[in-house]
Amino acid sequence: MKYRLLATDLDGTLLNDQKEIDMETIEAIHEYRKRGGKVVICSGRSPLSTQWIARTIGLSGEPIIAYNGAILLAENGEICEQSVFPYEPLMSFWELCETEGIYAHFYEGDTLLVPKVNKWNEHWIENNIPTLEKSGGERYQCQSVREKCQVKVVDDFYRYLKEQEPSITKIAVFDDGNKLPEFTRRLKEQAVDMEISSSFNFINLEITPSGVTKASALVKLTEQLEIPLSQTAAIGDNFNDALMLSAAGLGIAMGNAPEKVIQLADQVTGNNNEAGVAKAIRRYLLE
Repeated sequence: MKYRLLATDLDGTLLNDQKEIDMETIEAIHEYRKRGGKVVICSGRSPLSTQWIARTIGLSGEPIIAYNGAILLAENGEICEQSVFPYEPLMSFWELCETEGIYAHFYEGDTLLVPKVNKWNEHWIENNIPTLEKSGGERYQCQSVREKCQVKVVDDFYRYLKEQEPSITKIAVFDDGNKLPEFTRRLKEQAVDMEISSSFNFINLEITPSGVTKASALVKLTEQLEIPLSQTAAIGDNFNDALMLSAAGLGIAMGNAPEKVIQLADQVTGNNNEAGVAKAIRRYLLE
């Protein structure tokens, strides 16, 4: 087998626009695994979210990369690696948010820390744990997992940081206007030590601790599994997947990926609404 491991993104990749996974894709994944391949979910989603999706499609027992590389879950589901933001960069970041009038929320385990309830967080639990009804998900199990997630309103973020010393692994930033390119420039200007990736058209930013990316987590994981990077494939659709696609032996961009991401990939497959992952597995990995 030329490629012994497949790292796959979720949103815009494995998940279609209805937040479901096509049966064709699930079947292709299991055909690849039957032949000895490992499938690793590599997502910006939370540990609970990635585990719920993995379990629903029969990927229990595989390692998982969550929060864009900040958390690595072992095959038994336990956290084996976790990267958190140091206090000073967090404070600098929050000060800039307040100065610029930018909304951000923070991920502490499977809890979302928010300054206020608004449209960017009010449905987070439902979005974080999709029902997956057409992908094999059971409604009662979905509800049970959702009950383990929490949205916590933090009125005084400075005080919370100082007193609680939270283990924050990821930050998400949202804005309705066109402030995010300038906000990103200001972060870099002030040398706030963080990894910043944007979604298509700067709709939001996803931020992880310095040096933490999907690519860095994939490198760690392949070392642990003793699988050469040259024998790994990665598939994704967005800017936070770009480094991972470049690092893997075979980088596959989804057909719905931005042009800049497609240019970094070795191959391009169909989009996420036409079982693009299944097509990629059958074309490039089952040989």
